[in-house]
Amino acid sequence: MPPASRVPTASVSELLPGVTVSFQSKPPHSRFDVVCSSPVGQEISGELSSALHATGFNHQRKLPQRNGVVSESFEREGSGLCGGWTAAERERLTTDARRALRRFGFTMVPEFRSA
Repeated sequence: MPPASRVPTASVSELLPGVTVSFQSKPPHSRFDVVCSSPVGQEISGELSSALHATGFNHQRKLPQRNGVVSESFEREGSGLCGGWTAAERERLTTDARRALRRFGFTMVPEFRSA
């Protein structure tokens, strides 16, 4: 039996020490929010926020501090049912988000996780 492999829930930046990114699935589960996390006292880069805004992800809210980590969520609604993304939007927006994040050292952006 092959050893179990663990899939990381977040990607760590090579250029922004301590900053991680995850894609968090949102109802109706055809779209995701980009969640950026960093240690308390270390702000998320304004350039990173701007890059996400340029791809259409709007700053939604700061999430409550947990275990010494503060997170910010960026969302983008689509034209599908209840703000969900159509298949074409999902393909394009996922590619756009990953491309923007790679510029900040996120070489492996994880798959989606449930809230």
